[in-house]
Amino acid sequence: MFPFKLFIAAIALIPLAQGQQFQIQNWGNGEDATNYTYTSLAAGRFTLDWILGAGGNFVAGKGYRGNQNLVVNYTANYNPQGNSYLALYGFTSNPRVEFYVVEAFASHNPSDNAAQSFYGYHTSDGAQYELWSKYNGNLRQYWSVRRTNRRGGTITFNNHYKAWVAAGLPMGSLGNTFIVVEGQQGRGNADITVGVRPTTSIVETPTPITRSAVCVTPTQTIGTVCKPRGAKRTASFIT
Repeated sequence: MFPFKLFIAAIALIPLAQGQQFQIQNWGNGEDATNYTYTSLAAGRFTLDWILGAGGNFVAGKGYRGNQNLVVNYTANYNPQGNSYLALYGFTSNPRVEFYVVEAFASHNPSDNAAQSFYGYHTSDGAQYELWSKYNGNLRQYWSVRRTNRRGGTITFNNHYKAWVAAGLPMGSLGNTFIVVEGQQGRGNADITVGVRPTTSIVETPTPITRSAVCVTPTQTIGTVCKPRGAKRTASFIT
């Protein structure tokens, strides 16, 4: 979906209680249409404002050094219009994989792409996620897409890691892992704090979605692959 991301990663020298340091992800594709402002604040907090035209793309956020056993808390005031994701995001090497645990999105879901294949469902942190994968011409992309949108909570990364592997999607050596906003086309703003759960109840909303796989059903088992279809089917998630 996106060009190969030679992303910019820098270290924010702000120690965590656990002795770690927050890592910064701040990548834009350099197009004139990519107009966004990323501001790194104290500890795990960052803000974003963006207005993107056709061809615009950025991925920005904060996170931790790569670790399969990460349990990431976050709070998000996320207000997108157009194409955007709120996700736990990172890369592996050997094999080279770009992965997303998608928590919320605006008008575009990664499954709404004829090149995606569906690999089944898994459950993590009280919700069901759909497993998808595609090759974008440069690298393999894995997606674990939450079936209800939320803006804050806990992500147990190992659950998604193991689900991808169980589906036959190999994971390599982990790089840094971030809570990010990705923007493609549209506008929005976000104020996100990594490492802190929301202090109020987490609102979850059903997610209407257009899916391009042949055989997406509620009983689809992990590793049974649904190939892309010509005509897309629109469905609403029911919780």
